[in-house]
Amino acid sequence: MALGFAIFFLLLRSQVYTAVDGAVRCFAVFHNPATPLHGNSHMLYPFWMRLWTGAAAAVGFDTHNWQSFIRMCQALNGFAAAASIGMLFYILEVLAGVRLALLGSLQFGLSTAVMLHATNSAEPVMGLFFSIAALWVLLLGLRTGSNLAAFFVGILLTFAMASYESMALTAVPVALGCVCWPGTSWRLALKRLAVITTGGVVSLVTVYSLSYSSLGIPPRRMFAQLFVIADNEYYGGFSLSKLLNTPVGLVRDLFAGVPDNYSGLRHMARGPHGLFWVSIDAVSLALLAVLGWFVVRGLAAAVRRSPVWKPLLWAGVALTGFAAYFPVLYRGPLYDKMWLLPLAVTLIAVAVAFHFGGPRVQRLLTIGLAALVIVEAARNIPRAVADHVHETPHLNDARNIASLVTPRDAVVYDFDDVSQMYVTIWGYGINTLSLPASTRQEAEEWLAEAARKETAGNGNIYFISVLDQDREHWNAFLGNVMSIPYGDFDCYREKSVVVQRYSLGGESHTVRRLESPSACPSAIVASQKPN
Repeated sequence: MALGFAIFFLLLRSQVYTAVDGAVRCFAVFHNPATPLHGNSHMLYPFWMRLWTGAAAAVGFDTHNWQSFIRMCQALNGFAAAASIGMLFYILEVLAGVRLALLGSLQFGLSTAVMLHATNSAEPVMGLFFSIAALWVLLLGLRTGSNLAAFFVGILLTFAMASYESMALTAVPVALGCVCWPGTSWRLALKRLAVITTGGVVSLVTVYSLSYSSLGIPPRRMFAQLFVIADNEYYGGFSLSKLLNTPVGLVRDLFAGVPDNYSGLRHMARGPHGLFWVSIDAVSLALLAVLGWFVVRGLAAAVRRSPVWKPLLWAGVALTGFAAYFPVLYRGPLYDKMWLLPLAVTLIAVAVAFHFGGPRVQRLLTIGLAALVIVEAARNIPRAVADHVHETPHLNDARNIASLVTPRDAVVYDFDDVSQMYVTIWGYGINTLSLPASTRQEAEEWLAEAARKETAGNGNIYFISVLDQDREHWNAFLGNVMSIPYGDFDCYREKSVVVQRYSLGGESHTVRRLESPSACPSAIVASQKPN
């Protein structure tokens, strides 16, 4: 299974480098192999990219141009995702037999979220690898009674967390498995948890102290830094909108069952094919809800047969489900990478339900998984093939920006695909401001400093895409989330000229050059006006 998926993912490595968030971050390592580690969210990402590409270069693979470099980074994700699927197959086989393991691992590997990340170079796949490895080693340890395996589980959980922070939540199903494994007494369960915790604490102190030291974080701040969640103020939190979009996000990340430009239920319903998509999602969610009901029935049968105190066991099951879906509910259901862990944990729950649910539950879960595999394959494989064979979208647009901007210039950019490719491939070392990742104060200070530097160095200030948004689109994120008022950039809209145009998603985008860096001398001139 692992070998088959490894070949499959390698053959389908994507040419669409911006298909998932974060894939082009690997270029920082290409430009500077000594790139520091990231923050807590995906701290070890540069380390894994550097280690892998360095090893590949040492044995003769070409990593000297940016295209071969990103292909090599994609290969790492492909191998890591395939290994994760292989370990998941083993887990499902032990819990529910070969038939369920085959269908479940195919369903996971062919899902939209997994295929997008396994064929690209984004951050979470190494975290997924260590998470599934922790569950795999746990199962081996439970079957053999090995304390060494339990200790190693703790180490793997640390690497999962350090590779992609949300993967640390795998610790919850690990704990549930320690308690619920057949023949487990309370004393044995506590012993297992203690050994895993010991391995986790030892490795966590080692890995994070070394990592934080390399980032220049003093020892007195290391413990507090461990609990810092990047961009939590802007991207974290629970909301009704996230809750309502979670079922749609599930359909989206199983078989891309929403429009490519989906941004919300109302947007989808009002779109040109709104009735079609709403109908597809309604039917899909109804069928998934039926499958979910039979999973719950199977889990209920498992709880009834367990010697563990029933209310405590139900609490553990509920906590495991919440932990698995917490990233989706907290960071957003339209964020593909947040679905990797929930899909894997859900499959393990399906395996448990299959084992204890009886013939009817087993028959319906088999039919449901088989149908899902067929739909995923029909929907996701052609999309992956297209992303592999087609020329990288907007590459020439990004290259044209590179021909305009000189090392003396400064660039303000958005999260659009053209901006991301320019900044990461050709714009390394250029003075840049990512406006959607900046506060109002940070933007003001950067623009004031850029005006001073570029005026002194005969440079220019360019704006990629950000000045094209109307007030409604601006306020949807930059205004309401980042607290940067639309009026703050009126001067830049008035005193900049269009030097390049490109089309993105059917809409016109521009690159604009400020007439002179000091054309808006008070940084964001409108910032002193009443909002």
